Amino acid sequence: QRYVLAVFYFATNGGAWDQCNAPSDFNDPAAIEEANNNCERVVTPFAVPNQRVGDTSSDAWLSPSNECEWGGVACWGADTPNLNLCVDQLDFENDGIAGTLVDELGALDSLRFLILEQGDLTGSIPTTYGLLDRLLILDLDFNNVGGQLPDEIYGLPSLQQLDLNDNLFTGTISPLIGQLSLLTFFQIDHNLITGVIPTEMGELEQLSKLPSALELLGHYSMRCPHVLYSILISILIRTGIAFLSDTNLSGTMPDEVCANRNNTNPPGNLGVLVSDCAGNPPPVVCTCCTSCA
Repeated sequence: QRYVLAVFYFATNGGAWDQCNAPSDFNDPAAIEEANNNCERVVTPFAVPNQRVGDTSSDAWLSPSNECEWGGVACWGADTPNLNLCVDQLDFENDGIAGTLVDELGALDSLRFLILEQGDLTGSIPTTYGLLDRLLILDLDFNNVGGQLPDEIYGLPSLQQLDLNDNLFTGTISPLIGQLSLLTFFQIDHNLITGVIPTEMGELEQLSKLPSALELLGHYSMRCPHVLYSILISILIRTGIAFLSDTNLSGTMPDEVCANRNNTNPPGNLGVLVSDCAGNPPPVVCTCCTSCA
């Protein structure tokens, strides 16, 4: 995994990040100390039940310390022996990350949190990320990642949060989205997505079982204040969230999705539903949306 992280570092403009760049001289203790002092990044503190290593550490990348201690990295702890010191979280926001997402990250099958926000990442999501069976959160918002969302992503059995807003994704939302049975948060607004909204989105019944309210508030209050209000509403009524606005989607919001709104009888789970339903005629006809862009 140290090799995979090194590949990630060099592929994402490592050396020109805002923080946590590698030491200038790996044989000079003073250079290593200086690099460590220039790294203050720690991972987002999710309320996981297991012990973790490195979740409060911020050593420079590629420094001699264990990779679990590098800034923006956290690993599983000793209470999960088969995963002890395996990478659990890779977490960077607004740190000058650029370049492309590397195939090799798909080899980190211990990874639960992949959060690479507010950078200048380009290219597409590698199909190898479909191998991340433990992945709970995939968050790439505010980058320049594009292309079609790989079908392999829709097969991630543990995925709870898919946050891809403000990128350059094209293609359509696949009917395979109905396979993401644990999905609680779906945000793909401000992309170039086309086509219609698949009826299979109505199968996402777990949208009511949000991650911890404190986790969501902590994650979004500083990063994405423009969505915080909707998240607060959703937490208060324990419902789910789907942002589908500012895209090239068209057609009519499927009845199956509207039937999952929390104001139906019997009530469903979906509390926040936003689409491009403004205008005359609107790109998306939606009589059940909470708001229209």
